[in-house]
Parts: sequence; structure tokens; C-alpha cells
Amino acid sequence: MIVDEFFSTIDFSDDEARRQFISLFKEASLAEDEVLFDCNEPADKLYFLKEGHLAVHKYTGFLKNMQVIALLDPCTVVGEAALLQSHVRTTRVTAIVDSKLTFIKRKEFSHFQKQFPESSSCFLQYLFSIVSLRLEKTSERLARIL
Repeated sequence: MIVDEFFSTIDFSDDEARRQFISLFKEASLAEDEVLFDCNEPADKLYFLKEGHLAVHKYTGFLKNMQVIALLDPCTVVGEAALLQSHVRTTRVTAIVDSKLTFIKRKEFSHFQKQFPESSSCFLQYLFSIVSLRLEKTSERLARIL
């Protein structure tokens, strides 16, 4: 299946929940240098990078310049804040090379969450562990700079 490899470590409450969840994902592709999403856009989709490489850009504050703050490899979560209500993007994400992704819309995840609360909780724990690891790595890089 499209996203099964991303969720092999998640203990969904049952096989039906896993099948339903995976069926909600759609595929997308980006050409080299194409923008996946930009700053201040509504965050309404959560992505998983299947193939290719992406760059995450953030404004530096100096004359509206942008700096690459992360490079993303396959099997990476992208735009996880999309599952938060009324969130807007704070970064720009572009394709370094032609890339393939799969995504789920926040609205569809919300429906899944109501239908399968235990499984959606397992998925959110999975996302939380990824976000926590990213924060830890960012803190380590910042400590080395300072």
C-alpha cells in the first residue's frame, strides 16, 4: 500500500482502522525547485516524503531573506502542524529533486479520529515522537552554535 511502510511501527487498534487510515492518503509529486507549501498558507495537509529530497526554508529576519534550516530525506513527515486546528505554515518547503509524497487532509483525519479514536491516538503518539526527536536534534545543533 502507499503509506504502509510509514506506519509499520504503529500499533493500530485493529486491521480495519489501519486499512481505513491508509485509504485516506493521496499521492502528490513535485518537480525540482517546486514549492510544496509556503509561509502563511493554511496548513491543511500532512505529508510523508516517499521519494526525493526536500528543503525547509525559514525567514531569517534580515531583509526578508530565507535560510535553509533542514533537508528532508525519504520516509520523513512533512508539515505535521497541519493536524492542528487553524494553523498556518511558518516555513517554505521546496523540492531539491523530483519528489513523490503522500498526504492526508486535516478534515479527513478528523473524521478518522472520530471513528477510530484509539488508532488516531496511536498515530498522534507516533507524530509526537517524531516532533520530539526533531526538537531534541535542533536543540543539540543550537547548543553547538552557541
